[in-house]
Amino acid sequence: MNYYYDIILNWSDLAYEFYEWNDTDYLELIKKIPLIKVKHKTFLDLANNQVKVEESLLKLIEDKTLVSEKKNFKRIEYAALFTDAKNVIAIEFNHEGLSISRSKLLIDDELNVLEVMYGLKETMINVEIIEKLESDRTLRQVKDAKRLILLEINTLYQNKEKDKLRYLYYEYKKENIDDIDYIYHNIINDLNHEFNRDILKLYYIIKLSYHNV
Repeated sequence: MNYYYDIILNWSDLAYEFYEWNDTDYLELIKKIPLIKVKHKTFLDLANNQVKVEESLLKLIEDKTLVSEKKNFKRIEYAALFTDAKNVIAIEFNHEGLSISRSKLLIDDELNVLEVMYGLKETMINVEIIEKLESDRTLRQVKDAKRLILLEINTLYQNKEKDKLRYLYYEYKKENIDDIDYIYHNIINDLNHEFNRDILKLYYIIKLSYHNV
């Protein structure tokens, strides 16, 4: 069994690119994790789908991933890094072999893995595809920003907080509008279109309004 050492992972349902990691994400320092080279098609199956692997793979990687926790270590029962010599992904499985979480790597870690994996032999593993993962590649931060704006605008509109709605709209569009129905529907319509600097500005205005409370 081959291993990679000292790597940071950000486990989630979807494997976010390193530039989408948030400050609030729980990052784990992995001291040791199995490294498995697979065929390109196998890698695509693993990376793009909810999958189930065979018991033989689970036995191969069982309790071999060590996580650093302050002065102690804990073990992840079933986890491994998979690579096709061009890409790398970490996947955790449950005791039935179902993939339950995954992580992309920081760019330096990924480059280091790809450098050390040359010479490794491919491991043949059978992968059963359960379902395709979400394919929407909208940046995570864009989704979070739109979600916050929508929550704020809906709350203000339902509570009839007219002054704050008018203020936000003026800061957003530099237009003095009294009609809150117009304001509400106009912002909602903008959120359904391509993300732009104006929407990003509205997001920061809303966040700043809470910091100033």
